Amino acid sequence: MFIRKSVKRNKFRRFIFITVTVLIAIGLVIPLAGLFQRQPGNSGVTGDDYATQTLQEQLASLEERALTNPGDKNVLLELAETYIYTAQQEQAIKTYEQVLALDPGDAEARINLATLYYYSSQYDPAIGHLQDLIQRDPGNKSAHYLYGIILGTGKQDYAGAIQEMETFISLAGEGMEVEKARQAIEEWKKASDQ
Repeated sequence: MFIRKSVKRNKFRRFIFITVTVLIAIGLVIPLAGLFQRQPGNSGVTGDDYATQTLQEQLASLEERALTNPGDKNVLLELAETYIYTAQQEQAIKTYEQVLALDPGDAEARINLATLYYYSSQYDPAIGHLQDLIQRDPGNKSAHYLYGIILGTGKQDYAGAIQEMETFISLAGEGMEVEKARQAIEEWKKASDQ
């Protein structure tokens, strides 16, 4: 009888832990979606068909401009963002890779690329890009935050995730993300104890 209660208690604890971890992960990942807030415009026109048509037209125009001048980093960045909004993640990844071939130090492209890799559960390439960015710019708060998220929620490397979040907190000081980082650290400490 005691063993059954212990097993049930452990199952219940595991269920609670997984539920809390998922909720925290969602709370931490949602701010990452803000990285892509600059949506290509539709000239203020309403209507889903017209907006989609305009976005498709803009995509075609950007693809043509990128073919004409493949060395224009700004066109490639805009094209990559448009690929994201048209649900073409693979094309966005390839385009961000082109940007990084032109300018390996472009922090925006590297963060966005790492985010795309994270969302597609490709943690190792995401980590590689973040490590490169942190090596180039150790004070990049966003890179440390995203790196911590990937280590904690993707790789379950709680010690590494905690270290990255502590670095983020020391760089950021205060704010909503700092509070979320502290919550994540507490959850990861609990998870690493089990």
